[in-house]
Amino acid sequence: MFANVLSKDQLKVIKKIYSLPEDAYMAGGTALALQFGHRTSLDFDFYTKKHFETEKILAGFQSDFSQVKVEKVAKDTLIFEVDGISLSLFYYPYRLIKPLVNFGNISLASIEDIAAMKMIAISMRGKRRDFIDVYYLLKKFSLSQIIEFTLKKYPSYQPMVMLKGLIYFKDAEGEDFLRKIEIFDKDFSWEKAKEKIFKEVEKYNWKEVAP
Repeated sequence: MFANVLSKDQLKVIKKIYSLPEDAYMAGGTALALQFGHRTSLDFDFYTKKHFETEKILAGFQSDFSQVKVEKVAKDTLIFEVDGISLSLFYYPYRLIKPLVNFGNISLASIEDIAAMKMIAISMRGKRRDFIDVYYLLKKFSLSQIIEFTLKKYPSYQPMVMLKGLIYFKDAEGEDFLRKIEIFDKDFSWEKAKEKIFKEVEKYNWKEVAP
């Protein structure tokens, strides 16, 4: 694990997280960065297959931390800050395609599960950091493998939608990139990431997804 992707404040918070549902796990960019070590973290995104009571979760965090600031509360959705660190918890009924990975007192989604979730995020207007994560995922897996993971996790999803999303960079380039992440790879560039992703899509066997 690459704990160095977390700031000192993030590390302090993560070590004190004990009030989430028992089956909760972290996914998203931070969970990937902890396993890849490619970039810094922004948020802690947690998911659970069980419905939960937001008030009960908040009460637990308020007992464990000095500062808890609520940003959004809805049915099976909780977004808040703990000692200045952004956290979220969502009810998420989709299956895990690989076993969870242990990181201290929390569980992380597997790289394969995160890859599938990133594909869905990108097909639904992905952020720049989502494309950056996919760029590094493509260093470990082929595009065909990633699509296979995605269809295993989301059987009804259309591969064509994923492929089109992968080469639509307009929203990612137009976003206000104030919340910057640090990429540890000194050879990285946004242009290089786009080129790699575009080439992988270009050489993909489109006959597999043709209607």
